[in-house]
Amino acid sequence: MYSFLTKNSTLTEKTFNGLFWMFSGKGFQAVFQFIVTIVLARLLTPNDFGVVSAATVVITFTTMFSMVGVGPAIVQRPNLTELHIRTGYVITILLSVIFTLLMYTFSGLIANFFNIVELINVLKVMSVIFLLKGFSIISESLMQRELRFKLIAGIEVISYFIYAVTGIICALLGFDYWSLVYAQIIQNIVKTFLLIKYQRHNMVPKFDLKSARELLFFGGGYTIAQLSNQIALQADNLVVGKWLGPTALGLYSRAYQLILMPANLFGQVMDNVLFPVMSQIQNKRDQLTQSFRLGITAVAFFTIPVGIMICLLSEEIVIVLFGEAWINLVPALQVLSLGLVFRTGYKISDSLARATGAVYKRALRQIIYAIAVFTGAWVGHHWGIAGVSVGVLFAIIINYCSMTQLSMQFVDLTIVEIIKSHFPGVVLGIFAYLSVFIVKTITNFIFLPAIFIILFSGIIFLLIVLILFRLNIDRILGKEVILVKAKIVNLVAKKVSSK
Repeated sequence: MYSFLTKNSTLTEKTFNGLFWMFSGKGFQAVFQFIVTIVLARLLTPNDFGVVSAATVVITFTTMFSMVGVGPAIVQRPNLTELHIRTGYVITILLSVIFTLLMYTFSGLIANFFNIVELINVLKVMSVIFLLKGFSIISESLMQRELRFKLIAGIEVISYFIYAVTGIICALLGFDYWSLVYAQIIQNIVKTFLLIKYQRHNMVPKFDLKSARELLFFGGGYTIAQLSNQIALQADNLVVGKWLGPTALGLYSRAYQLILMPANLFGQVMDNVLFPVMSQIQNKRDQLTQSFRLGITAVAFFTIPVGIMICLLSEEIVIVLFGEAWINLVPALQVLSLGLVFRTGYKISDSLARATGAVYKRALRQIIYAIAVFTGAWVGHHWGIAGVSVGVLFAIIINYCSMTQLSMQFVDLTIVEIIKSHFPGVVLGIFAYLSVFIVKTITNFIFLPAIFIILFSGIIFLLIVLILFRLNIDRILGKEVILVKAKIVNLVAKKVSSK
């Protein structure tokens, strides 16, 4: 069943090395992001976060158009030539200039739509992000194609560190929402500089029509899918910002950000690694099957227990991170945490669809996802941000099922086998629930501050997991768990022994 792992040991080692470095980088960034979130939440108001969240919705949404999927086309293309690279560079630079000018020009109209007057100047300043991405997207894509995950992780960590320092200093100086704006711009400047410095390519402009068509065919389908996906990811923010106001958006966006941290840590890392790896084996169905099964098992294994613990400890998490002033975001956080496995897991199917070139089939499903999110959020907004969260949760589940169905066209797995792949995560989820239950039962007799409830719940859960693995429970959980455990242990041992 796992013979491909020995036949293609070099690719497998690169995959696990990539996952190791990306998880290390994202893990450090997630911890650091928690700290930064705590600090900024005490220096800024929900309204400040709401203004910048609205701007981020617009910037993220329009970035899809400005890049037209050229970067992923560079990663996925089986036979990449210098003409593809130079043509792609010309396309991204021209479009980034156009969208910078458009954003600057129409910032007033966008601000009027949101009824947030502060957006006018914020969008004008943040429009420079388009230019920065235009100059760096080819370098970043080539870095992914060459599986240079250690370097990618390092750049992500450094650029976010700069974001944190800039944001906190500006907030201390009283720059209110401009603190977050300046932090994002400085972060993108640093990231662009590092990407260009460490992944050089021919920047002499040259346009080849045939190369452009090849890139844009894949890029077109990718852009439609990404655009729909971004609408899905931002539609709830749009509904909250438009109909519930900036303060509600500030609360909702913080709940969303908390869920996004583990989702990015697991899902985005898996996507960043598996997409280029799957692209290299896109014509080998047996290897794609094993990679896909390993991916969904690993995601469920980590995200189901995390989602359950966040749901049960939502109030304590909000109090520790943000303080009592943010307690109204607890219901939204509880609901969104239940969808963590689905929000994260669909990224594995997404990687497979892009790697096999099924970008238009993927696009159709992302359009359905966007419609579902907007509809669910709009219906739910009548019950506040908690209602929006419930509507979004249903949309996420629909998208997960839809993308899984698409994946089954490229891998040899049945519905039953896919469901069984989630079994290890469900087992850990049960123990996560028991860990929190034990601690909260104790608090009925002994008062514990919120921070200790979180810490003791986590410690008890980790102890249970360690004991279970000492008892070789991984033999019961399946071959994928055995494989992941062995690879992680070997990889960590190598890194430790090399120091």
